[in-house]
Amino acid sequence: MTATDAPPASAGASAHGNPWVPMTVIMAATIMVVLDSTIVNVALHQIGVDLRAGDGVEWIVTSYLLAVCASQPATGWLADRFGRKRMFLASLVAFTVASAACAAAPNLVVLVLFRVLQGLGGGAMIPVGMAMVLELFPRERHGRAVAIWGMAAMVAPAIGPTLGGWLVTSVSWHWLFLINVPIGAAALVAGIRLLPDIGHREHRPFDLAGLVFGSAGLTIAVLGAAQGNAWGWSSPATVLCLSVGAGSLVLFVRHELRTEHPLIETRMFAQSSFRLAMGAFIFIMGAQYARLVFVPLQLESLRGFTALRVGMMFFVPAIFTAIGMSLGGRLVDRVGPRRPIMLGCVGMLVALLSFSRLTLTTPVWVIVALLSVQGLSMGLTSAPTMVAGVSDLPARLVSQGTAVRSLISQVAGALAVAVLGSVVATGMGSDPTPQQAQDAYNSAFLLASAGVLVALVLASRLPTRTAASEVSVEPVLAVE
Repeated sequence: MTATDAPPASAGASAHGNPWVPMTVIMAATIMVVLDSTIVNVALHQIGVDLRAGDGVEWIVTSYLLAVCASQPATGWLADRFGRKRMFLASLVAFTVASAACAAAPNLVVLVLFRVLQGLGGGAMIPVGMAMVLELFPRERHGRAVAIWGMAAMVAPAIGPTLGGWLVTSVSWHWLFLINVPIGAAALVAGIRLLPDIGHREHRPFDLAGLVFGSAGLTIAVLGAAQGNAWGWSSPATVLCLSVGAGSLVLFVRHELRTEHPLIETRMFAQSSFRLAMGAFIFIMGAQYARLVFVPLQLESLRGFTALRVGMMFFVPAIFTAIGMSLGGRLVDRVGPRRPIMLGCVGMLVALLSFSRLTLTTPVWVIVALLSVQGLSMGLTSAPTMVAGVSDLPARLVSQGTAVRSLISQVAGALAVAVLGSVVATGMGSDPTPQQAQDAYNSAFLLASAGVLVALVLASRLPTRTAASEVSVEPVLAVE
Protein backbone atom coordinates (compact mmCIF):
# COMPACT_ATOMS: atom_id res chain seq x y z
CA MET A 1 0.00 0.00 0.00
CA THR A 2 1.26 3.47 -0.84
CA ALA A 3 -0.06 6.80 0.27
CA THR A 4 0.68 10.35 -0.72
CA ASP A 5 -0.63 13.66 0.52
CA ALA A 6 -1.15 16.88 -1.35
CA PRO A 7 0.31 20.05 0.15
CA PRO A 8 -1.28 20.75 3.52
CA ALA A 9 -4.41 22.82 3.57
CA SER A 10 -2.55 25.81 4.87
CA ALA A 11 -0.48 25.82 1.71
CA GLY A 12 -3.44 25.33 -0.59
CA ALA A 13 -3.93 28.89 -1.61
CA SER A 14 -0.30 29.57 -2.36
CA ALA A 15 0.32 26.31 -4.14
CA HIS A 16 -2.77 26.41 -6.35
CA GLY A 17 -3.56 30.12 -6.72
CA ASN A 18 -6.73 31.73 -5.46
CA PRO A 19 -8.84 28.96 -3.85
CA TRP A 20 -12.07 30.86 -4.53
CA VAL A 21 -11.69 30.17 -8.26
CA PRO A 22 -12.08 26.36 -8.06
CA MET A 23 -14.59 26.95 -5.27
CA THR A 24 -16.98 28.50 -7.81
CA VAL A 25 -16.93 25.27 -9.84
CA ILE A 26 -17.67 23.18 -6.76
CA MET A 27 -20.51 25.50 -5.77
CA ALA A 28 -22.10 25.45 -9.23
CA ALA A 29 -22.16 21.65 -9.24
CA THR A 30 -23.42 21.56 -5.65
CA ILE A 31 -26.31 23.91 -6.43
CA MET A 32 -27.30 21.72 -9.37
CA VAL A 33 -27.27 18.49 -7.37
CA VAL A 34 -28.91 19.76 -4.19
CA LEU A 35 -31.56 21.69 -6.08
CA ASP A 36 -32.53 18.45 -7.80
CA SER A 37 -33.34 16.87 -4.46
CA THR A 38 -36.37 19.16 -3.93
CA ILE A 39 -37.27 20.71 -7.27
CA VAL A 40 -39.00 17.52 -8.47
CA ASN A 41 -41.24 17.07 -5.42
CA VAL A 42 -43.83 19.67 -6.42
CA ALA A 43 -44.17 18.17 -9.91
CA LEU A 44 -44.86 14.52 -9.09
CA HIS A 45 -48.57 14.74 -9.86
CA GLN A 46 -48.05 16.43 -13.23
CA ILE A 47 -45.28 13.99 -14.22
CA GLY A 48 -47.57 11.08 -13.37
CA VAL A 49 -50.36 12.54 -15.50
CA ASP A 50 -48.12 13.22 -18.52
CA LEU A 51 -46.48 9.76 -18.39
CA ARG A 52 -49.84 8.07 -17.78
CA ALA A 53 -48.48 6.52 -14.61
CA GLY A 54 -50.85 5.27 -11.95
CA ASP A 55 -49.34 4.16 -8.68
CA GLY A 56 -45.62 4.40 -8.09
CA VAL A 57 -44.92 8.01 -9.05
CA GLU A 58 -43.30 8.50 -5.62
CA TRP A 59 -40.44 6.28 -6.82
CA ILE A 60 -39.17 9.26 -8.81
CA VAL A 61 -38.08 10.68 -5.44
CA THR A 62 -37.44 7.43 -3.55
CA SER A 63 -35.15 5.93 -6.21
CA TYR A 64 -32.97 9.06 -6.18
CA LEU A 65 -32.68 8.97 -2.39
CA LEU A 66 -31.76 5.27 -2.34
CA ALA A 67 -29.13 5.73 -5.03
CA VAL A 68 -27.55 8.58 -3.09
CA CYS A 69 -27.36 6.40 0.02
CA ALA A 70 -25.90 3.47 -1.95
CA SER A 71 -23.15 5.56 -3.56
CA GLN A 72 -21.77 7.44 -0.59
CA PRO A 73 -20.06 4.72 1.52
CA ALA A 74 -17.49 4.13 -1.24
CA THR A 75 -16.77 7.78 -2.09
CA GLY A 76 -13.97 8.10 0.45
CA TRP A 77 -12.07 5.13 -1.00
CA LEU A 78 -12.68 6.26 -4.60
CA ALA A 79 -11.53 9.83 -3.89
CA ASP A 80 -8.37 8.58 -2.15
CA ARG A 81 -7.62 6.07 -4.89
CA PHE A 82 -8.34 8.10 -8.04
CA GLY A 83 -8.11 11.66 -6.74
CA ARG A 84 -10.68 14.28 -5.81
CA LYS A 85 -10.69 16.04 -9.17
CA ARG A 86 -11.14 12.91 -11.27
CA MET A 87 -13.88 11.57 -8.99
CA PHE A 88 -15.71 14.90 -8.89
CA LEU A 89 -15.70 15.33 -12.66
CA ALA A 90 -16.77 11.72 -13.31
CA SER A 91 -19.71 12.18 -10.94
CA LEU A 92 -20.57 15.47 -12.64
CA VAL A 93 -20.67 13.80 -16.05
CA ALA A 94 -22.89 10.98 -14.76
CA PHE A 95 -25.32 13.43 -13.16
CA THR A 96 -25.52 15.70 -16.21
CA VAL A 97 -26.04 12.87 -18.70
CA ALA A 98 -28.67 11.30 -16.46
CA SER A 99 -30.48 14.64 -16.20
CA ALA A 100 -30.80 14.86 -19.99
CA ALA A 101 -32.02 11.26 -20.10
CA CYS A 102 -34.62 11.94 -17.39
CA ALA A 103 -36.02 14.83 -19.42
CA ALA A 104 -36.43 12.56 -22.44
CA ALA A 105 -37.87 9.58 -20.51
CA PRO A 106 -40.89 8.13 -22.34
CA ASN A 107 -42.40 6.39 -19.31
CA LEU A 108 -42.14 6.10 -15.54
CA VAL A 109 -39.88 3.03 -15.51
CA VAL A 110 -37.23 4.69 -17.69
CA LEU A 111 -37.46 7.88 -15.66
CA VAL A 112 -36.89 5.99 -12.40
CA LEU A 113 -33.89 4.15 -13.89
CA PHE A 114 -32.20 7.40 -14.89
CA ARG A 115 -33.07 8.94 -11.53
CA VAL A 116 -30.98 6.13 -10.03
CA LEU A 117 -28.03 7.17 -12.22
CA GLN A 118 -28.61 10.77 -11.15
CA GLY A 119 -28.52 9.72 -7.52
CA LEU A 120 -25.30 7.74 -7.95
CA GLY A 121 -23.56 10.73 -9.53
CA GLY A 122 -24.99 13.34 -7.19
CA GLY A 123 -24.45 11.22 -4.11
CA ALA A 124 -20.73 10.96 -4.85
CA MET A 125 -20.29 14.60 -5.88
CA ILE A 126 -21.43 16.18 -2.61
CA PRO A 127 -18.96 14.55 -0.16
CA VAL A 128 -16.05 14.78 -2.62
CA GLY A 129 -16.78 18.47 -3.19
CA MET A 130 -17.00 18.93 0.57
CA ALA A 131 -13.55 17.37 1.02
CA MET A 132 -12.09 19.60 -1.71
CA VAL A 133 -13.43 22.72 0.01
CA LEU A 134 -11.68 21.77 3.26
CA GLU A 135 -8.44 21.01 1.42
CA LEU A 136 -8.44 24.21 -0.64
CA PHE A 137 -8.42 26.50 2.40
CA PRO A 138 -6.26 26.72 5.53
CA ARG A 139 -7.72 25.47 8.79
CA GLU A 140 -8.29 28.98 10.16
CA ARG A 141 -10.49 29.82 7.14
CA HIS A 142 -12.54 26.62 7.10
CA GLY A 143 -15.55 28.27 8.73
CA ARG A 144 -15.98 30.96 6.08
CA ALA A 145 -15.20 28.57 3.22
CA VAL A 146 -17.68 25.95 4.43
CA ALA A 147 -20.29 28.68 5.01
CA ILE A 148 -20.03 29.86 1.40
CA TRP A 149 -20.21 26.29 0.11
CA GLY A 150 -23.05 25.56 2.52
CA MET A 151 -25.12 28.39 1.09
CA ALA A 152 -25.38 26.33 -2.07
CA ALA A 153 -25.99 23.09 -0.19
CA MET A 154 -28.69 24.48 2.12
CA VAL A 155 -30.31 27.36 0.23
CA ALA A 156 -30.88 25.33 -2.95
CA PRO A 157 -33.49 23.05 -1.30
CA ALA A 158 -35.32 26.14 -0.07
CA ILE A 159 -35.65 27.68 -3.53
CA GLY A 160 -36.30 24.30 -5.17
CA PRO A 161 -40.08 24.32 -4.54
CA THR A 162 -40.33 27.89 -5.86
CA LEU A 163 -38.43 27.17 -9.05
CA GLY A 164 -40.08 23.79 -9.51
CA GLY A 165 -43.56 25.22 -9.07
CA TRP A 166 -42.86 27.94 -11.64
CA LEU A 167 -41.35 25.55 -14.22
CA VAL A 168 -44.22 23.08 -13.94
CA THR A 169 -46.85 25.80 -14.07
CA SER A 170 -45.34 28.01 -16.78
CA VAL A 171 -43.16 25.73 -18.91
CA SER A 172 -42.96 21.94 -18.55
CA TRP A 173 -41.80 19.33 -16.02
CA HIS A 174 -39.10 18.28 -18.53
CA TRP A 175 -37.24 21.48 -17.67
CA LEU A 176 -36.86 20.31 -14.09
CA PHE A 177 -34.12 18.06 -15.52
CA LEU A 178 -33.05 19.97 -18.63
CA ILE A 179 -32.02 22.93 -16.48
CA ASN A 180 -29.13 20.80 -15.20
CA VAL A 181 -27.59 20.21 -18.64
CA PRO A 182 -26.11 23.66 -19.39
CA ILE A 183 -25.03 24.09 -15.76
CA GLY A 184 -23.37 20.68 -15.73
CA ALA A 185 -21.66 21.23 -19.08
CA ALA A 186 -20.28 24.61 -18.02
CA ALA A 187 -19.11 23.23 -14.67
CA LEU A 188 -17.37 20.33 -16.44
CA VAL A 189 -15.44 22.57 -18.84
CA ALA A 190 -14.48 24.93 -16.00
CA GLY A 191 -13.62 22.04 -13.69
CA ILE A 192 -11.19 20.45 -16.15
CA ARG A 193 -9.25 23.73 -16.29
CA LEU A 194 -9.66 25.15 -12.80
CA LEU A 195 -9.93 22.32 -10.25
CA PRO A 196 -6.55 21.41 -8.72
CA ASP A 197 -5.73 17.74 -8.08
CA ILE A 198 -5.22 17.99 -4.33
CA GLY A 199 -5.88 15.93 -1.24
CA HIS A 200 -4.77 12.68 0.31
CA ARG A 201 -4.04 9.82 -2.11
CA GLU A 202 -3.80 6.21 -1.02
CA HIS A 203 -3.71 2.87 -2.85
CA ARG A 204 -5.31 0.63 -0.26
CA PRO A 205 -7.24 -2.60 -0.97
CA PHE A 206 -10.93 -2.19 -1.70
CA ASP A 207 -13.23 -3.41 1.08
CA LEU A 208 -15.88 -5.24 -0.96
CA ALA A 209 -17.53 -6.83 2.07
CA GLY A 210 -17.80 -3.41 3.69
CA LEU A 211 -19.45 -2.01 0.56
CA VAL A 212 -21.97 -4.85 0.45
CA PHE A 213 -22.88 -4.63 4.13
CA GLY A 214 -22.83 -0.83 4.26
CA SER A 215 -24.52 0.16 1.01
CA ALA A 216 -27.06 -2.66 1.05
CA GLY A 217 -27.88 -2.21 4.72
CA LEU A 218 -28.25 1.54 4.44
CA THR A 219 -30.31 1.40 1.25
CA ILE A 220 -32.68 -1.29 2.53
CA ALA A 221 -33.13 0.41 5.91
CA VAL A 222 -33.85 3.78 4.27
CA LEU A 223 -36.30 2.09 1.89
CA GLY A 224 -38.18 0.63 4.84
CA ALA A 225 -38.24 3.99 6.63
CA ALA A 226 -39.25 5.92 3.52
CA GLN A 227 -42.08 3.53 2.63
CA GLY A 228 -43.19 2.72 6.17
CA ASN A 229 -46.18 5.06 6.10
CA ALA A 230 -47.31 3.81 2.69
CA TRP A 231 -46.78 0.09 3.37
CA GLY A 232 -47.77 0.20 7.03
CA TRP A 233 -45.20 0.01 9.84
CA SER A 234 -46.29 -3.49 10.84
CA SER A 235 -46.48 -4.84 7.28
CA PRO A 236 -44.14 -7.73 6.37
CA ALA A 237 -42.33 -5.60 3.75
CA THR A 238 -41.55 -2.80 6.20
CA VAL A 239 -40.49 -5.13 9.00
CA LEU A 240 -38.30 -7.14 6.62
CA CYS A 241 -36.58 -4.03 5.21
CA LEU A 242 -35.91 -2.53 8.62
CA SER A 243 -34.71 -5.83 10.08
CA VAL A 244 -32.44 -6.75 7.16
CA GLY A 245 -31.13 -3.20 6.90
CA ALA A 246 -30.35 -2.93 10.61
CA GLY A 247 -28.73 -6.38 10.63
CA SER A 248 -26.55 -5.50 7.65
CA LEU A 249 -25.43 -2.26 9.29
CA VAL A 250 -24.47 -4.12 12.47
CA LEU A 251 -22.40 -6.52 10.38
CA PHE A 252 -20.88 -3.53 8.58
CA VAL A 253 -19.69 -1.93 11.83
CA ARG A 254 -18.28 -5.22 13.14
CA HIS A 255 -16.49 -5.86 9.87
CA GLU A 256 -15.06 -2.32 9.65
CA LEU A 257 -13.68 -2.57 13.19
CA ARG A 258 -11.92 -5.86 12.43
CA THR A 259 -10.62 -5.46 8.89
CA GLU A 260 -7.17 -4.02 8.21
CA HIS A 261 -8.37 -1.75 5.39
CA PRO A 262 -11.93 -0.61 6.17
CA LEU A 263 -14.09 1.15 3.63
CA ILE A 264 -15.00 3.69 6.33
CA GLU A 265 -12.81 4.04 9.39
CA THR A 266 -15.51 3.90 12.06
CA ARG A 267 -12.93 4.60 14.77
CA MET A 268 -13.06 8.25 13.72
CA PHE A 269 -16.05 8.45 16.08
CA ALA A 270 -13.55 8.04 18.91
CA GLN A 271 -12.74 11.73 18.45
CA SER A 272 -15.14 13.62 20.68
CA SER A 273 -15.56 16.66 18.43
CA PHE A 274 -16.51 14.49 15.46
CA ARG A 275 -18.84 12.28 17.48
CA LEU A 276 -20.66 15.15 19.20
CA ALA A 277 -20.89 17.30 16.06
CA MET A 278 -22.32 14.46 13.98
CA GLY A 279 -24.77 13.56 16.76
CA ALA A 280 -26.04 17.13 16.92
CA PHE A 281 -26.17 17.30 13.12
CA ILE A 282 -28.55 14.32 12.95
CA PHE A 283 -31.21 16.10 15.00
CA ILE A 284 -30.61 19.47 13.36
CA MET A 285 -31.18 17.97 9.92
CA GLY A 286 -34.28 16.18 11.17
CA ALA A 287 -35.71 19.53 12.22
CA GLN A 288 -34.75 21.04 8.87
CA TYR A 289 -36.74 18.37 7.02
CA ALA A 290 -39.70 18.94 9.34
CA ARG A 291 -39.70 22.54 8.11
CA LEU A 292 -39.13 21.78 4.42
CA VAL A 293 -41.65 18.91 4.17
CA PHE A 294 -44.45 19.40 6.67
CA VAL A 295 -44.98 23.14 6.46
CA PRO A 296 -45.73 22.90 2.71
CA LEU A 297 -47.92 19.83 3.24
CA GLN A 298 -50.18 21.47 5.77
CA LEU A 299 -50.45 24.72 3.79
CA GLU A 300 -51.42 22.89 0.60
CA SER A 301 -53.73 20.33 2.19
CA LEU A 302 -55.41 22.48 4.87
CA ARG A 303 -55.41 25.94 3.31
CA GLY A 304 -55.49 25.07 -0.38
CA PHE A 305 -52.30 26.97 -1.22
CA THR A 306 -50.76 26.21 -4.60
CA ALA A 307 -47.26 24.75 -4.87
CA LEU A 308 -46.05 28.01 -6.39
CA ARG A 309 -47.45 30.12 -3.54
CA VAL A 310 -45.87 27.85 -0.93
CA GLY A 311 -42.60 27.95 -2.82
CA MET A 312 -42.67 31.76 -2.81
CA MET A 313 -43.13 31.72 0.96
CA PHE A 314 -39.76 29.98 1.27
CA PHE A 315 -37.87 32.64 -0.69
CA VAL A 316 -37.31 35.11 2.16
CA PRO A 317 -36.39 32.32 4.63
CA ALA A 318 -33.81 31.15 2.09
CA ILE A 319 -32.16 34.58 2.27
CA PHE A 320 -32.08 34.35 6.06
CA THR A 321 -30.53 30.89 5.82
CA ALA A 322 -27.73 32.34 3.68
CA ILE A 323 -27.21 35.14 6.22
CA GLY A 324 -27.06 32.61 9.04
CA MET A 325 -24.47 30.54 7.20
CA SER A 326 -22.26 33.56 6.67
CA LEU A 327 -22.51 34.48 10.35
CA GLY A 328 -21.91 30.90 11.47
CA GLY A 329 -18.82 30.61 9.29
CA ARG A 330 -17.30 33.78 10.69
CA LEU A 331 -18.18 32.88 14.27
CA VAL A 332 -16.64 29.41 14.15
CA ASP A 333 -13.37 30.85 12.86
CA ARG A 334 -13.32 33.36 15.74
CA VAL A 335 -14.82 31.64 18.78
CA GLY A 336 -15.00 27.96 17.87
CA PRO A 337 -18.05 25.82 17.08
CA ARG A 338 -19.76 25.40 20.44
CA ARG A 339 -21.44 28.81 20.81
CA PRO A 340 -22.79 29.23 17.25
CA ILE A 341 -24.22 25.70 17.25
CA MET A 342 -25.91 26.28 20.61
CA LEU A 343 -27.22 29.67 19.50
CA GLY A 344 -28.61 28.12 16.31
CA CYS A 345 -30.26 25.30 18.25
CA VAL A 346 -31.97 27.79 20.57
CA GLY A 347 -33.36 29.68 17.58
CA MET A 348 -34.59 26.49 15.93
CA LEU A 349 -36.18 25.40 19.19
CA VAL A 350 -38.12 28.67 19.44
CA ALA A 351 -39.30 28.39 15.83
CA LEU A 352 -40.40 24.76 16.12
CA LEU A 353 -42.24 25.31 19.39
CA SER A 354 -44.04 28.20 17.67
CA PHE A 355 -44.88 25.93 14.71
CA SER A 356 -46.44 23.50 17.18
CA ARG A 357 -48.89 26.27 18.13
CA LEU A 358 -50.09 27.10 14.60
CA THR A 359 -53.80 27.39 13.90
CA LEU A 360 -55.86 27.24 10.74
CA THR A 361 -55.99 31.04 10.71
CA THR A 362 -52.38 31.92 11.58
CA PRO A 363 -51.39 34.83 9.29
CA VAL A 364 -49.09 33.99 6.43
CA TRP A 365 -46.58 36.64 7.51
CA VAL A 366 -46.22 34.92 10.89
CA ILE A 367 -45.44 31.61 9.19
CA VAL A 368 -42.88 33.28 6.91
CA ALA A 369 -41.31 34.96 9.95
CA LEU A 370 -41.01 31.63 11.78
CA LEU A 371 -39.56 29.98 8.68
CA SER A 372 -37.01 32.81 8.54
CA VAL A 373 -36.06 32.37 12.21
CA GLN A 374 -35.51 28.67 11.71
CA GLY A 375 -33.61 29.28 8.45
CA LEU A 376 -31.31 31.82 10.12
CA SER A 377 -30.75 29.47 13.06
CA MET A 378 -30.12 26.47 10.83
CA GLY A 379 -27.56 28.51 8.92
CA LEU A 380 -25.72 29.32 12.14
CA THR A 381 -25.15 25.59 12.79
CA SER A 382 -24.07 24.52 9.30
CA ALA A 383 -20.39 25.51 9.10
CA PRO A 384 -19.70 24.93 12.82
CA THR A 385 -20.91 21.31 12.72
CA MET A 386 -18.60 20.71 9.75
CA VAL A 387 -15.61 22.40 11.34
CA ALA A 388 -16.19 20.76 14.72
CA GLY A 389 -16.23 17.35 13.09
CA VAL A 390 -14.48 16.85 9.78
CA SER A 391 -11.89 19.65 10.00
CA ASP A 392 -10.20 18.08 13.01
CA LEU A 393 -9.77 14.66 11.38
CA PRO A 394 -6.36 13.59 10.03
CA ALA A 395 -5.84 14.34 6.33
CA ARG A 396 -6.23 10.68 5.37
CA LEU A 397 -9.73 10.59 6.89
CA VAL A 398 -11.15 13.83 5.47
CA SER A 399 -12.81 12.21 2.44
CA GLN A 400 -14.29 9.47 4.64
CA GLY A 401 -15.48 12.05 7.17
CA THR A 402 -17.27 14.08 4.51
CA ALA A 403 -18.90 10.90 3.20
CA VAL A 404 -20.14 10.08 6.71
CA ARG A 405 -21.50 13.60 7.17
CA SER A 406 -23.30 13.47 3.83
CA LEU A 407 -24.74 10.05 4.71
CA ILE A 408 -25.97 11.39 8.04
CA SER A 409 -27.80 14.16 6.21
CA GLN A 410 -29.58 11.68 3.92
CA VAL A 411 -30.44 9.23 6.69
CA ALA A 412 -31.61 11.97 9.05
CA GLY A 413 -33.90 13.30 6.34
CA ALA A 414 -35.38 9.90 5.57
CA LEU A 415 -35.90 9.05 9.23
CA ALA A 416 -37.37 12.46 10.05
CA VAL A 417 -39.89 12.28 7.21
CA ALA A 418 -40.79 8.70 8.16
CA VAL A 419 -41.15 9.25 11.91
CA LEU A 420 -42.82 12.66 11.72
CA GLY A 421 -45.05 11.42 8.89
CA SER A 422 -46.13 8.55 11.09
CA VAL A 423 -46.96 10.98 13.89
CA VAL A 424 -49.05 13.07 11.49
CA ALA A 425 -50.86 10.03 10.07
CA THR A 426 -51.62 8.64 13.52
CA GLY A 427 -52.87 11.99 14.76
CA MET A 428 -55.16 12.45 11.78
CA GLY A 429 -56.82 9.06 11.83
CA SER A 430 -58.99 7.91 8.95
CA ASP A 431 -61.28 10.91 8.44
CA PRO A 432 -59.87 13.98 10.23
CA THR A 433 -61.45 17.36 10.54
CA PRO A 434 -59.27 20.32 9.51
CA GLN A 435 -58.58 21.07 13.17
CA GLN A 436 -57.58 17.46 13.87
CA ALA A 437 -55.22 17.57 10.90
CA GLN A 438 -53.69 20.83 12.15
CA ASP A 439 -53.20 19.31 15.61
CA ALA A 440 -51.47 16.30 14.02
CA TYR A 441 -48.99 18.54 12.20
CA ASN A 442 -48.41 20.48 15.41
CA SER A 443 -47.52 17.25 17.20
CA ALA A 444 -44.88 16.52 14.58
CA PHE A 445 -43.28 19.95 15.10
CA LEU A 446 -43.31 19.38 18.86
CA LEU A 447 -41.43 16.10 18.40
CA ALA A 448 -38.93 17.80 16.09
CA SER A 449 -38.31 20.44 18.78
CA ALA A 450 -37.47 17.65 21.23
CA GLY A 451 -34.82 16.48 18.77
CA VAL A 452 -33.32 19.97 18.60
CA LEU A 453 -33.17 20.00 22.40
CA VAL A 454 -31.03 16.86 22.21
CA ALA A 455 -28.79 18.60 19.66
CA LEU A 456 -28.45 21.55 22.03
CA VAL A 457 -27.29 19.27 24.85
CA LEU A 458 -24.75 17.56 22.58
CA ALA A 459 -23.47 20.92 21.32
CA SER A 460 -22.94 22.12 24.89
CA ARG A 461 -20.47 19.26 25.37
CA LEU A 462 -18.34 20.10 22.35
CA PRO A 463 -14.71 20.72 23.24
CA THR A 464 -13.22 24.16 22.75
CA ARG A 465 -11.45 24.88 19.49
CA THR A 466 -8.03 24.56 21.14
CA ALA A 467 -8.84 21.30 22.84
CA ALA A 468 -10.39 19.86 19.68
CA SER A 469 -7.36 20.70 17.59
CA GLU A 470 -5.00 19.17 20.14
CA VAL A 471 -6.85 15.88 20.48
CA SER A 472 -5.85 13.50 17.72
CA VAL A 473 -7.69 10.39 16.67
CA GLU A 474 -4.56 8.76 15.28
CA PRO A 475 -3.51 7.00 18.54
CA VAL A 476 -6.94 5.38 18.71
CA LEU A 477 -6.75 4.32 15.07
CA ALA A 478 -3.36 2.79 15.68
CA VAL A 479 -4.76 0.38 18.24
CA GLU A 480 -5.53 -2.94 16.63
